[in-house]
Amino acid sequence: MAVPKKRTSMSKKRIRKNIWKKKTYFSIVQSYSLVKSRSFSSGNEHPKPKGFSGQQTNNKIFE
Repeated sequence: MAVPKKRTSMSKKRIRKNIWKKKTYFSIVQSYSLVKSRSFSSGNEHPKPKGFSGQQTNNKIFE
């Protein structure tokens, strides 16, 4: 016969929830600081990507 589970106390539930919230908060802070350091590392507000010089060259083939 099926027996119902014991009810989890409010304090245990609150402790587990706070642990989960703390872990997510620190991961958010860490990822935000990483993005911030990559964005403003050169001192410019909008740095150019390294693989693109910003100038287009005309690649015509002369015969």
